[in-house]
Amino acid sequence: MNNTSLSLSILTAFLLGGCAIGPDYIRPNVAVPENFLDQDKNKTVQQSINIQWWKSFHDESLNHAIEEALRTNYDLQSSQASVDALLGKFDQAKSYLYPQINASASLDRKAVDNASNGGYQLREGITSTYAGSLSLASYEIDLFGKVRRANESARAALLSSEYSSQTLQLSVVSNVAASYIKLSSLQGQIDLAKENLMLTDEIVKLNELKYKHGVIAEPVLLQSLSEHESAKATLSQLEASKITEESSYNLLLGRNPTSVSTSVLGTITIPEIPANLSANLLNKRPDIAAAEQNLIAANARIGVARAAYFPSIKLTGMLGVQSLELSSFVSNPARIWEIAPAISIPIFSAGRIEGEIKSAEADRNQSLAAYKKSIISAFNDTDNALGQTAKAKEQITYQTARSNAIQKALMQSKLRYQVGTITYSDMLLVQQQWLQASQQLLITKQNLLIATISLYKALGGGWSEDQTPPLPNLLPAGR
Repeated sequence: MNNTSLSLSILTAFLLGGCAIGPDYIRPNVAVPENFLDQDKNKTVQQSINIQWWKSFHDESLNHAIEEALRTNYDLQSSQASVDALLGKFDQAKSYLYPQINASASLDRKAVDNASNGGYQLREGITSTYAGSLSLASYEIDLFGKVRRANESARAALLSSEYSSQTLQLSVVSNVAASYIKLSSLQGQIDLAKENLMLTDEIVKLNELKYKHGVIAEPVLLQSLSEHESAKATLSQLEASKITEESSYNLLLGRNPTSVSTSVLGTITIPEIPANLSANLLNKRPDIAAAEQNLIAANARIGVARAAYFPSIKLTGMLGVQSLELSSFVSNPARIWEIAPAISIPIFSAGRIEGEIKSAEADRNQSLAAYKKSIISAFNDTDNALGQTAKAKEQITYQTARSNAIQKALMQSKLRYQVGTITYSDMLLVQQQWLQASQQLLITKQNLLIATISLYKALGGGWSEDQTPPLPNLLPAGR
């Protein structure tokens, strides 16, 4: 075969390689609602949300905590390492699209002494051989698109990892924010328990005085002492809960055990989110994007498996020079070249290839089901978060009115008990109602703030047009 024929053969192979075997990816249709439940279908809002959505709570301590977690959380660091590892695998996959050329150089020196005694006609003295070459490693001509499908799969796996990293980041930020709110709520409940303890202490001292003067019987005094000890136990229990939550919070921030201080729960702003949101906002959720990339990767692997039915053409070659003298190595060396095309054609595989195709198709179907589930899950998560937020706002109104009313009743009951117009049991009932209403108001505020965090998370966090991860190109070594 002359050089012209060889060049035409290679060019033809590259031109025919424009088509890749296997199914091209087409985004599947998934039946989804246009709006969320309990929303005006004639009025929707399509807007962007600040990527740093946690700043909508206007709490500097919370902002610092989340910024620290983004730097120090070990799960995020591990996730980034996984992304970097897949980036390396993608670079490897891309490299097979291009010829691998290696350069080599050698110097071989041989010496022959006393050649006549050996009976051979050997050249007496030292002989040097200088050689240099460029070699083409075994390069597979991608005639049927096997390498391109493998590259497509590796690229989708990389993107899925990047989107999964975004999902984990959103989860970490949401967990830090929720834990911060719980700690603030627990601190508020602890302060309330201390206030209740002071109140029971006052009542005990008052009852001891009344008992001393014969105004009340001993069972009443003992009942007030029991309530005082119960208040101590409640305070201890809340402090234990705060220690447990601090442990989870510190772990999220990747730091050793330490006490945590938060803002007062009532000073944390409750963000206003539009009541009517477009369902298209869920297209920005990173977990849905990750599931779709997994589907793309699985779809491409079908093409890789099917390509095993077709011939594989590989090309190796070498171009070099050689000389016995260093001076002639540059000016007039001997030229050496070699080209060795090889073709491999499957004849009989005993069902191995068919099995690999079936396995790849099953993986694609599994990824398809996971992709559809991620979409349905996103809608349910968002509807639940919207509903919880709306109901929590209603409960805030009711619990605030209840707490204000019982606060006035408690003040009046304390005065009436001091002058003896009501019994201790009557005053204790009002005190217990006040404690319950005040604590429930704190918990309701906590639930509303956490429901708002869950809504941000369900909507995919904040986003802008350039939020999507950088897409790797088709060139070696780089995104």
